Amino acid sequence: MNELKRKILEILDEKFLNHKGINKLAEILCKIIGSDYEQTLQALVELEQEGEIFEFVKHKYASSKNLGLVKGKLSINNGKFGFVSTGVGKDIFVAKRNLLKSFDGDTVLVKILSGEYQGKNPEGKVVKILLHNSTGIVGTFSLFRGYGYVEPDRSEMQIKVPLASSMGAKDGDKVVVDIVSIKSGVPVGKITEVIGNLNEKGNDVKWLLRQYKVRDTFPQNVVDCAKRVPQEVDIKNYPQRRDLTGELLFTIDGKDAKDLDDAVSLKKNDDGTYLLGVHIADVGEYVRLDSTLDKEAYTRGTSIYFLDYVIPMLPKELSNGICSLNEGVPRLALSVLMTIDKEGNVTNSEIFESVIKSKHRLNYDEVLEVLEGNKKTQKRLSDVTPMLLDMLELSNILDARRKKFGSLDFDLPEGEVLTDENGKPTQIIKRKATKSTKIIETFMVVANEVVAKTFDKLKIPFVYRVHEKPDSEKMQSFYNFINTFGISHKGDNKEVEPKDLQEILNSIKGQDAEEVVNMIMLRSLKKAKYFEKCLGHFGMALTYYCHFTSPIRRYPDLTIHRIIKEYLHGNNAFLSSPKMLDFVIKASVQSSNQEKLSEDVERAITDYKKCEYMSGFVGECFDGIISGVTQRGFFVELENTCEGLVPVSSLKNGFYEFDEKTLSLVSSVGRFRIGEKVEVRVASCNLPDRKINFEFVKKLNSTKSRA
Repeated sequence: MNELKRKILEILDEKFLNHKGINKLAEILCKIIGSDYEQTLQALVELEQEGEIFEFVKHKYASSKNLGLVKGKLSINNGKFGFVSTGVGKDIFVAKRNLLKSFDGDTVLVKILSGEYQGKNPEGKVVKILLHNSTGIVGTFSLFRGYGYVEPDRSEMQIKVPLASSMGAKDGDKVVVDIVSIKSGVPVGKITEVIGNLNEKGNDVKWLLRQYKVRDTFPQNVVDCAKRVPQEVDIKNYPQRRDLTGELLFTIDGKDAKDLDDAVSLKKNDDGTYLLGVHIADVGEYVRLDSTLDKEAYTRGTSIYFLDYVIPMLPKELSNGICSLNEGVPRLALSVLMTIDKEGNVTNSEIFESVIKSKHRLNYDEVLEVLEGNKKTQKRLSDVTPMLLDMLELSNILDARRKKFGSLDFDLPEGEVLTDENGKPTQIIKRKATKSTKIIETFMVVANEVVAKTFDKLKIPFVYRVHEKPDSEKMQSFYNFINTFGISHKGDNKEVEPKDLQEILNSIKGQDAEEVVNMIMLRSLKKAKYFEKCLGHFGMALTYYCHFTSPIRRYPDLTIHRIIKEYLHGNNAFLSSPKMLDFVIKASVQSSNQEKLSEDVERAITDYKKCEYMSGFVGECFDGIISGVTQRGFFVELENTCEGLVPVSSLKNGFYEFDEKTLSLVSSVGRFRIGEKVEVRVASCNLPDRKINFEFVKKLNSTKSRA
């Protein structure tokens, strides 16, 4: 913003000027500022376009700040309602009636109708669309009287498409369209991609990806760069690295994983201490800062995993090739060696560049067989069986140490959707942590903690994984809620500690209320994020924490790998430069934003497949637990993790009101409360909206598995 614009806003932020029309306002401002009329008028026009000033009544302008207006980016949920993100505070909720014919992704000016209240988002209405999102709009194509039309999935505004710009789309196809002009208030567009009919294999997933503007292919220049990366490591070229190729170390991952970015090793010392090695793929050696590959990785921020698919952060030549710690081949790594005592305390640590060679590509299932005494598997893996048993021992020690300090362990397994060769859901299973997954989890956590502590002490710019203390208001609501279950607590809502919450979780183990209390507690906590300052991790009860162990699939990990390497090479001047700090701040924000996007995409695809699965059970009854209550009705989660709404309008026997303190719907003849077990009937499944609707049948004393 130039100096003239700043002066104009300073004046308009302080007071209203009596004028009639933007020309008269320019004349008044010229006299106050002593500026040129034409330049002042042009500045006012631009300020209006930018949303800094607003015509609140005909020919009367004021600063948006004075009028209580804010600018932000709009996200619309299936055309029903939206949220405006301003970059400050909570997003602003916008009801459908207040969307002003806007598109998903538009930059808008919003008037605040009501502020934040009891943890709820503030509410507003769109008063002006500053910039239409004109690209990548997803919708349904239709033909009418020689013209094509696209009905956007997330807007009420129809887009007109000349047949010459339709790419041969058929009636009912899902398409992606760009707006090229607006004629007489009607957007005119051209189709850039025909997704096709949602009943055809893979089109439903592609449709959902396009809704979130996720690219599942790499630009050609990125592909070309990846293909130029060598696919073999010649140890002779790295004399400065520690050679660990003769050490017994290996990877443990899921059966289908192809991007193997961590390997582990362990030695048990004569004094009872352990020497744990965590060896992470040295992606930073191949993806240099500001390179083409780096800019693409920065934009993506993370790999996205769903069903049996992965949309990688890096091309396969790196993610599955040279960076992946594949069995039997030399690979570059960043290694962390830690001496750990019998109580799980790290007494010494070392971080260095290495060359490693994984001796085995193990999977969680076979490791679990070894740990549970399967003689056949132990014989087949005889060279690593003793180490795996020692790893379980150390993992238990580290886990006990974390719990001692109050680490929260939420027992909320997620449902995994299994599909057939045509992408149709066939089964939903619950994935729970096992001894083998716990080994990797605890080892990665301690490595992340050690790395974060090391670099916080060095006062070097770094990206940390932070999880701040929960808001006192949300904690008070949580305590009020568990009081209705008769659950006692020692915590103070203003000075809550992880151990206070851990004691609550321990006290309800095995009880009917366990699942729902876990769920409500988790919802009461803040969301973890990436940040340039080390603020600790509340949920893990850790003072120091970062994400170091997955640089193939997470950009913050890659960022700190490069910082670590610069430090190891003695490039302190670069690390202390303003450019480095600025990059760390930007990388933290971008990584947090892209993490949220990936979670939204994964959830949308999973919810769609769950809805598709349950559509085969319409009319059938299932047992479940009330997982949420709102004014609109109550949500029920089935044993298979599918969740649906019982609308309050479908309930009989009286008028129900929402009681926020007890999270209940209450009438003169009864109530429905979160945590209660009920039987419901599948009433309908709305695939486009990914919504399952239930009908209430009866209350239950116990929950059975039916789906």
